[in-house]
Amino acid sequence: MSAEQQGDPAGLRKDAPPPGPDATGNADDGTDPRPATPSWIRELDMALTVHPQVLLTGNVRDQYLLPDDHAAGSSPTLAPYSLGGVIESLCAARGYGALAFLDQVHERITLLRLSATVEQVPPVLREFAERDEKWRRGRDGQGADGADDEDEPEMLDRLRDAMVGVVHHSGPPIGLVVPYSGRLGSPQAPVAGEAARLFAAAEELGHTARPVQGASAVTPYNTVFWVVERQEELPREFAVGSRAVRVISVPQPPHDQRLAAARHVVGGLARYQAATGGPTLTEAETATAAKALADSSHGMGSSEVMAIGRMALDRNLPVQRLDEAARLYRIGVLDNPWATAELRERIATGEEFLNGKVIGQPYAVRRTLEIFMRSAAGLNGAQASSSPSRPRGTLFLSGPTGVGKTELAKGVAEMILGKDARPIRFDMSEFAEEHARDRLIGAPPGFVGHDAGGELTNAVRANPMSVLLFDEIDKANPRLFDLFLQILEDGRLTDGRGATVYFTECVLVFTSNLGITAAGTGEPPKDGAGAGDAGNSTSGGTGEAGGTGATEAAPRTTRGRLSRHDDPTEVRQRLRQAFDLFFNDIIKRPELRNRFGDNFIPMDFMQEKWVPRILDKAIASVAGRVLETHGAELVLADDAWEVLRVEATRRLDHGGRGVLTAVESALVNPLAKEVFRTPPRRGERLRVVAIEGDGDGEGYRLEVERWQG
Repeated sequence: MSAEQQGDPAGLRKDAPPPGPDATGNADDGTDPRPATPSWIRELDMALTVHPQVLLTGNVRDQYLLPDDHAAGSSPTLAPYSLGGVIESLCAARGYGALAFLDQVHERITLLRLSATVEQVPPVLREFAERDEKWRRGRDGQGADGADDEDEPEMLDRLRDAMVGVVHHSGPPIGLVVPYSGRLGSPQAPVAGEAARLFAAAEELGHTARPVQGASAVTPYNTVFWVVERQEELPREFAVGSRAVRVISVPQPPHDQRLAAARHVVGGLARYQAATGGPTLTEAETATAAKALADSSHGMGSSEVMAIGRMALDRNLPVQRLDEAARLYRIGVLDNPWATAELRERIATGEEFLNGKVIGQPYAVRRTLEIFMRSAAGLNGAQASSSPSRPRGTLFLSGPTGVGKTELAKGVAEMILGKDARPIRFDMSEFAEEHARDRLIGAPPGFVGHDAGGELTNAVRANPMSVLLFDEIDKANPRLFDLFLQILEDGRLTDGRGATVYFTECVLVFTSNLGITAAGTGEPPKDGAGAGDAGNSTSGGTGEAGGTGATEAAPRTTRGRLSRHDDPTEVRQRLRQAFDLFFNDIIKRPELRNRFGDNFIPMDFMQEKWVPRILDKAIASVAGRVLETHGAELVLADDAWEVLRVEATRRLDHGGRGVLTAVESALVNPLAKEVFRTPPRRGERLRVVAIEGDGDGEGYRLEVERWQG
């Protein structure tokens, strides 16, 4: 009966007989699409004859898509099997008589007879099997009296007795499978009592075990199979380094195995689609869909690839849209905003929008939009053969303080995510210490704060589609750059609790002041210009411009400090040189520099021609606040506006923030005194006729005309 007839239209059955150990799955002519039997399975088969104990670790909870040599017909077929099914297959082929499995859910040991008669099973396993049968009958309501819980030994005692009985058995060979071995004791504290006796016995039995006597020249051991996802989960007393224990790592499926799983899924979905009135796909179309699914499932297991097929079936997604099912499975994003006409329209008109947000940076805005056009077109990372799961966009904004780096990040967030969206900001000067890595991804198990998770991973888990702003990245501790390398390459991180967080739908923005100072990196400005970067807004951080955080000072050069009077082309070249110097020579991470690629965007110094636009924007913000708070209208006469322009130009070395500081000093502060002394009535009009003073002594004074409008 076919998978479709069995009510499984996606062809995802899991109860097929497991394959034999010698199955290669490849035809001699190379046309068989089935993958070869993974090397770890062949290693496991070899270990049965030379090691009495085997520790399986890594991707042990997956389903393994393997050739189904027992399937009817001559056409090649694949079927998914659990790790237990693989062990059963190998043991059956080696002539094992039975397999015993520890069931930690019901605290029992179950017995699967492969070829042995009841008399050929160790007495202790026969006893456990009888107890298990009584328990099953009682659970199913068949009137059996069930096992007497008061007389039953504890689970660890039961496991120890079973292990001793199995290892000392004379034949036929018996296997004992212990899943979730890390749950038998604590990896942080020494075990005691029955757990200590169990692991002491296991170590001794490993050294005293002998192969089972038999007619063949090479016979296997009575094998104990320990299964754990990560070795660090094992109790300290587990003899990982023992010569008797073969440690076998089960890797994540590579691309060819994911492709085989994708073909398996796509084939089932295509047949179901055709049977239910949908279009019939050509071989080329199914091959294209399978490759797209394999590419979009980078970092996933075969069971997850097959789960994507079931999700596509549940949501009635056609085969051609399996990549959307992969996105939904990975991060829970139901819709792909990058494929919507609305976002494409916002990006298409983004130059006017971003230039309104960030005044004086047409070059940086144009470069930024080119990057997001690439993402909206689905070509982000198309030139690379590595992971297709990289973040949707990456920007490295470098330039003087106060020119709009942070404001550009805010504009990008609003353009992509909506009007009220804001970037999730991390001030990297706060992450200069050695333990900063733990703040971002969470402390390792056993350390204080382990259960709290990390600031970065928690934020992305809560908001899979985010704009992440890493401000003043050059001040971060060098250890953090390894995390950024993993995010930029694979689009994911594993937090301190072992959970995977995906950055596939995120936009990453890094800012830096590298290259502005005389030394090219770490030397602070001679005029003490402030850092942070609020761009053309009144908010922003503070600190010193430039700096490399925990890194050593850069080699000094004889080139002078850049200023707004330098040629913009030279400024951009110097910023790029400082960027390369920082990653190549200071933190020695040229591979990270390469991941940024052409996403490095230099930002120009603020020029005098942009002062009127920034000034008008700032004055409009002040007037809006007066109207909102007091219900009064604020306007400026031409003479007052000109005073502000001159003062703003005088402070232009501080970028757009210098303009905002001038407005605060010459307008906001004296206006606050005026409003405080005589609060305006609702509907009243305030006209600033003149601004007097130079900022020294008592500061500026306003001449204000007031009348009821």
